[in-house]
Amino acid sequence: MAARAHSVDPRAERVRTRLREAAFALAHEGPVDELTVGDVVARAEVSRQVFYQHFRDRDDAVATAFTVAFAAATADIDTDARARILRLFDFAAEHRSMYRNIVPSAVTQRVVTAFRAELQPACVQIATQGMPVVSPIASLTPDSVSRFLVGGFMEVLRSWMEDPDSTDLGARVSAALDTVNALLGLTTSSKGQQHG
Repeated sequence: MAARAHSVDPRAERVRTRLREAAFALAHEGPVDELTVGDVVARAEVSRQVFYQHFRDRDDAVATAFTVAFAAATADIDTDARARILRLFDFAAEHRSMYRNIVPSAVTQRVVTAFRAELQPACVQIATQGMPVVSPIASLTPDSVSRFLVGGFMEVLRSWMEDPDSTDLGARVSAALDTVNALLGLTTSSKGQQHG
């Protein structure tokens, strides 16, 4: 594990941020599997020794950069599940080239896991709101419904990524959210609660 992963030293955090930002920027420019620690440290203007004080390897730096970026994309949205999901997918659309450089790479699964983790709280909220409709039909828990929702939204992302000419990720996610709301019996007033 990295020596200063959660340092309270402001200088160390500034260096860690520079390294994350370098890894994030480089992921936009070319395939991640072609990146080296040397590329990251050159961009961040630090030494390899400093790099290894913060990250285990290139994949650790890239995965951490994505995890932080996903969290930052939705940091100002606490209780609005729909807005949180839409914002996360807007972020994906804005950084499409980066995703194409990640998949396939050695870090793909870690980035996918970070995206799913950021998506999960909103899906739990939607599942919990829909349980009055789901419970009489099937003995499912909110957790199992939320995992189903996360999987469905990830499929929306995957299918969009596989279509190089597609520019409609927001529309696809909105349609998926509207379908989920209809299936779970979430009325306009429930959608309003999600928005506000």
